[in-house]
Amino acid sequence: MIAHELISEIIEPLTPDMDGEKALQMMQKYGVHHLPVVGDEEYFGLLSEEEILKNNIETQLEAYLGVLYGIYANRNEHLFDVMKKITESDLTAIAVLDNQKKYLGTIVRSELFEYYHKSFAWSEPGSILVLELSDAQYSLSEISHIIEAEQAMILSSIISRPTETTILLTIKVNKLDVSRIVAALRRYDYEVSASFSEDEVVDNFKERYEAFMHYLDV
Repeated sequence: MIAHELISEIIEPLTPDMDGEKALQMMQKYGVHHLPVVGDEEYFGLLSEEEILKNNIETQLEAYLGVLYGIYANRNEHLFDVMKKITESDLTAIAVLDNQKKYLGTIVRSELFEYYHKSFAWSEPGSILVLELSDAQYSLSEISHIIEAEQAMILSSIISRPTETTILLTIKVNKLDVSRIVAALRRYDYEVSASFSEDEVVDNFKERYEAFMHYLDV
């Protein structure tokens, strides 16, 4: 699955003529700490709740254009790459742009996690691996054999094609420590472009969510 397929149907972007109070109200409404600022389909960047609270909430958002997060997801990016961007930058939402850098919509972190929860047997402990392959390299049976030789098993898999000559194979395995699996795959000349422990993501997300709930109670 790629980025534009998970765009939220309800999220509206901020606009430069809004003030900080309106932006905070929208963030609270959508349950996020970040929202994109957009004008005439032009994406200016992500504005954070923290940045607004450091200043006068009556200030118009055009005053923040120089301090916005420039990060975004391309419409054709694999959702695993979107997840990496969101978690590495500690975002609660990310804008999706087309190939001409026009704003298409927003992906919300909670909905992205929910997608992986449903798609990757989330109830089973494990990790996600992403392999970048050519057509000639692709052999799920061989990859499965390598993983099973390391006393693990594939729980689920998704194939996407970012280019005409490249396959991205995203697999869920039932191991939290995948260092031996990654090493074994690389010995067979498979390129493991990313590995990701689901438990680490869920725990991290829960900690930040609980901290935010505590802040609201105060």
